[in-house]
Amino acid sequence: MIGGGVAGIVVIALLVFLGIRAFGGDDTPTSGPSTTTTAQPTDGPSSSGGGQNGELGNATGQAKTATEKLQSNGFGCSDLFNTSQGAHRGCFKYDNSTKAEAVFQFQSDGTILAIRFESQNADNINNAQVVFDQILQAVGNDTFGGDQVKKVQDAVKSGQKSEKVGSTWGEFELRNDGDTVRLSGAKSGEDSLDIPPKQFDTQKPQLVAALKGKGYVCTSSCTKETGDSNYQRVYFYASDGQGIKVLQMSASGSPGDVKRAMPTVMNDAFGALKGGDVAALKSYIQAHGDGKSYASYVAGWRVEIRGNNSDSYSSQQIEITYESFYV
Repeated sequence: MIGGGVAGIVVIALLVFLGIRAFGGDDTPTSGPSTTTTAQPTDGPSSSGGGQNGELGNATGQAKTATEKLQSNGFGCSDLFNTSQGAHRGCFKYDNSTKAEAVFQFQSDGTILAIRFESQNADNINNAQVVFDQILQAVGNDTFGGDQVKKVQDAVKSGQKSEKVGSTWGEFELRNDGDTVRLSGAKSGEDSLDIPPKQFDTQKPQLVAALKGKGYVCTSSCTKETGDSNYQRVYFYASDGQGIKVLQMSASGSPGDVKRAMPTVMNDAFGALKGGDVAALKSYIQAHGDGKSYASYVAGWRVEIRGNNSDSYSSQQIEITYESFYV
């Protein structure tokens, strides 16, 4: 349903990141952003954009145009929900060092109501801005207008860490940390869409008991050591008396051990998890078990699969969480 003002749900989740050995990179300049042409990042060939197996409903007008342009730039798109009142859509691109997303809400006629863009690349600052500009132009040229897109581009070029950018479409909040560029905003005079709450039927004590029965040691998370510097970990969040709202499953160690461990840790967690969405989530994750990184909306949840691999060390993490949307 449509809520008054900006609506969203705060994800109260402590992200548990395993030690990941990042690959080094050079800030080699690429073609600068332009309102008429879109530069390409220099990370090399793109892996598959996230979201191929997530649900993608109908769209028309601005939303359809934005989706098609983002897909042509290698983004995979999926819907958190898509109803007669409107939709919440995410287009994601995880390849090499790039992590980027364009999340937007739109009415049934395709009119875009609110946006949240983010582009991150710790290895190459210029590439973070190039991919951000791809998102900005794909969505903004038809939604905000080319002259308003240029206002945002100029603000990014100014190097300010944080600033508000006014436009005829609505006010934007820009955050530019160099390796990460974020933009959020809502159309003037319009309300954003409420996000349905999500939780599993399983509560924290039930999941802890099940994992302890599988040999995990549980404190703030549940961990099992499977060899020399090889670990499996399950982290979760739930309010007292409520179902699990955030679930992370991860493994780290030698590449061969991680490849064997991820199906095990996933089965350990899913084996204790109850709820109507479990089968769809498990199916999506199994279909994207190639060690690469993906993101998608699946069965009303946000799913991120992160992989980091080298010859001697590997880590993989799967995160399932309910969506938050602040603009």
